[in-house]
Amino acid sequence: MGSAPSRRSVIGGSAMAALGGMLAGFGAAPAAADAGQTGQPEGQQGGTRQFYGRYQAGILDEAQLHAQFVGWDVIWGEGGKKEQLRALLRMLTDDAQRLASGRGVLADTEAEMAADPAQLTLTVGLGQRLLDQVGAGKNAVGSMPEFAGDKLDERYGQSDLLVQFCSNDPTVLAHAVRAVGKNLRGLAKHVFTQRGFIQPASGAFRNLFGQLDGINNPAGDTRELAVFGTQENPSWISNGTTLALRRFEMDLDAWDELAVSGRDFALGRRQKDGSPLSGTSVADPVDLDAANELGLPKIGANAHVALARPGSGDEVIHRRGYNFVDGERSGLLFASYQRDARTSFIPVQRRLAAADALNQWLTPVGSALYAVLPGIEPGMYLGQQLLD
Repeated sequence: MGSAPSRRSVIGGSAMAALGGMLAGFGAAPAAADAGQTGQPEGQQGGTRQFYGRYQAGILDEAQLHAQFVGWDVIWGEGGKKEQLRALLRMLTDDAQRLASGRGVLADTEAEMAADPAQLTLTVGLGQRLLDQVGAGKNAVGSMPEFAGDKLDERYGQSDLLVQFCSNDPTVLAHAVRAVGKNLRGLAKHVFTQRGFIQPASGAFRNLFGQLDGINNPAGDTRELAVFGTQENPSWISNGTTLALRRFEMDLDAWDELAVSGRDFALGRRQKDGSPLSGTSVADPVDLDAANELGLPKIGANAHVALARPGSGDEVIHRRGYNFVDGERSGLLFASYQRDARTSFIPVQRRLAAADALNQWLTPVGSALYAVLPGIEPGMYLGQQLLD
């Protein structure tokens, strides 16, 4: 029985296979303008999500139940770096499109595990160092600064390449991560894998502090504008965006010792139902001027909601976070999508790092920033707008 060819030896063939498969897509129905179109209604576990579209999937669409954020550093061979990156992204595009549609990758040894992708999405971003190395996207996103209180672990730091894998089925997800990882051997060095989960929910979910997380996330046109900008004022590239990924460990034992009233005051919302301390329902606005019967602010100046509140339209971000449990360590993978992190996420994070009442129970241990590529149509590869 003959051995399968190495991925490096078939990278050219993989790119041609990808092109052939994409060209075949021109006979299909037109792709939706926004990625996130599903084979069945969002919230159901099975089915597919549209791979092609104006934007990459896994950003605006409803968060799946399980995620893995995987980072790699590119291993450069002989020849031009831009051409090497182009070949790598062609291969990755083919892998992602196959997996999202319920097919195994080229030479997949467990293709059966891809048969029902359970709304699998793969979202690809590049680090600024990689962009600089290929002479593209100069100063596109910059680098993530270190914030007050950071105790960063290099295992969760910046990488050249990031793929956000999301699915409603953890087995499907594990196969997709392994399949792509195997195909990148020899082409890229694995840097980290960060696994996360949420419970079935629409919008907000319970983080491991028991609080509703994701309240007041922008929706509709506001969300799209915050994430991708406009034609006149786009993100680093038209129809692309930026991803800020932060890893926060939670001191759950110390949190257990805090009374519910103290928890509510630190957040500025009630743990029970997510309503702001200035209101009675989760939909009520956060009123920082509201006072109690003693004339004291109902929401403290250093409450999380007070400091996280956008100071302007430029500071609006779209949160797509996940809980994690890794051995004895637990916490939150804070994934934030925004047009430009330098004018939105970073200013907000500086305020929170300096004075957030929740900081005594949170330790930031991972931090990275990525230029997320635009979506594509059949016949294209991810990053083509940047490299061709």
